[in-house]
Amino acid sequence: MLDQQLKVVLDTNLFVAAYWNRRSASARIIEACLSGHLQVYYTSEVERELWLIMRNIRARDEFRATVSNLIGRAEQVSAQAKVDVRTEDPEDQKFLECAVSANADYLITSDDHLLRLRKTGKTVIIKPGDFWREIICSQRNS
Repeated sequence: MLDQQLKVVLDTNLFVAAYWNRRSASARIIEACLSGHLQVYYTSEVERELWLIMRNIRARDEFRATVSNLIGRAEQVSAQAKVDVRTEDPEDQKFLECAVSANADYLITSDDHLLRLRKTGKTVIIKPGDFWREIICSQRNS
């Protein structure tokens, strides 16, 4: 069990990875969010992209229901915070703005443009596998 509920922002690529591999770190992170171990934050822009991606990958109803359940447990924020850094891909900016606006502990992504930044504000930008091993597993074992 985690000592405290960590605040996270999930990039949409995490959902794609979880859909294609139900035993992946991404899928385990979604399970941790659904069980209340992690608090997810999103903006309307992030949610819009998530549903577009779900449609594009033709996600099955069961997985779409999981995503809907997660969104129902997540907290929506409006991206009002100004972010000093810019990504090479303007489409990724919404995740940085969400993370800073939510004062998130982690932005979990597989996107190289975001990962190269390593951090924005107090938010650490980390790969799903690294987050699972370094944060979740280490806190469970301590």
